[in-house]
Amino acid sequence: METKKKNYTPLIGSLYTNFIFQGMAAIILSQNLNALRDSWQATVQQVTLVISGIGLGRVLILYFAGYFSDKFGRKKTVQLGIISYLIFFMGILMSQNYLQGLFFALFAGFSNAFLDTSTYPTLMEAYPNEKDNSSLSVLNKAFISLGQFILPLLTRFMLDHEIYFGLVFIGCALGLFLNLLYISRLSFPERVVIEEQSSLVNEHEATIKGKQPLFKVEGLALLVFSFTCVSTFNIFILWVPSFAESLNLMNHSNSLVLVSAYSIGSFASVFLTSLIVKRGVAPTLLLVWCTLISLFLLIGMTLFPSIPMFLVGSIGIGVFAAGGIWQLGLAVLLELFSKGKGRITSYYSIATSVSVMIIPYITGQLEKINVSMIFGLNIALTAIGVVAAVIIRYRYKKVTSDWQEVNEKMVELKELVD
Repeated sequence: METKKKNYTPLIGSLYTNFIFQGMAAIILSQNLNALRDSWQATVQQVTLVISGIGLGRVLILYFAGYFSDKFGRKKTVQLGIISYLIFFMGILMSQNYLQGLFFALFAGFSNAFLDTSTYPTLMEAYPNEKDNSSLSVLNKAFISLGQFILPLLTRFMLDHEIYFGLVFIGCALGLFLNLLYISRLSFPERVVIEEQSSLVNEHEATIKGKQPLFKVEGLALLVFSFTCVSTFNIFILWVPSFAESLNLMNHSNSLVLVSAYSIGSFASVFLTSLIVKRGVAPTLLLVWCTLISLFLLIGMTLFPSIPMFLVGSIGIGVFAAGGIWQLGLAVLLELFSKGKGRITSYYSIATSVSVMIIPYITGQLEKINVSMIFGLNIALTAIGVVAAVIIRYRYKKVTSDWQEVNEKMVELKELVD
């Protein structure tokens, strides 16, 4: 009970600050693709391979990160995440070729994994109320979006004024270092294992069948959703500038602004999504509608390409694909499978990592043929995400209604005993 009385606002603010730089790290390589290609004397495909290294790093470390978070604490895990980002930002600048860049890109993946498996569980442990921690998890995305809004504007400014691109990398490293010093002085909530629902279900599973969530059904559907959700907006922010250029809608400098438009939508949507969840709207319902609308927007941009359509689509994808639904999916997963939240978070993030690892490479190969094929792939993956979201919605309603039935039977039993 004591943990609920503590003020964790400074801690949450510091954790959110990390996500500003995580948002920048996710797109900083693609935003500086031409500069890095020239610096490393590499091809576009080699630079996209470096971008894939971020996902590879996540895959390599995620299970360990979840175990480390549960075993040794959220604070140490957050600190490891920040240090890994410092190595990434400075390492990319020091790299002499794309292979060295690939090595340092792994550390961005390490950092992503450490921060995900520590930050989301910390939010749930600091604010155990389901609506509070769901809305706070969604707000993480606001700060990712803030970073992704700022960076393209900085990149465009530096391009237009012929300023050394590496200054942004140095600035990110400095900001993270200062946050590391600050967060090291803060206390974290105690780790709490929430097992009431699971133990209750286990106690009655002999008499009431089908009450437990099944990882091979809703768990798997949530992992598929994690993969497709991240693929939708990652493909978009990586390639929408090139897509606009290939259709002669915009020049390179102006096309980068589409990523900022996307980030505006994402940033605004996060607060709306958080408010909607606070008001009691089911997160699973939002997963279905947001994914479906994202699908329609991608189809519209592909079939009816124009500057207005691309601007609307960029904002719309930010609103509906990247407005916090990945975080909502994670909150649903942690609610259904509450044992070992760090480990469960790592499973969900592994699906994300596979996307971050293979999608840049696949899309880099498709770019050789036609950039429009990349958007065709995005449409297909988003459609799969719609199917996964529908399954999640159906199974969540069933499992939670079963839990309610179990609780009612427990109340009846307690009244009889009394």
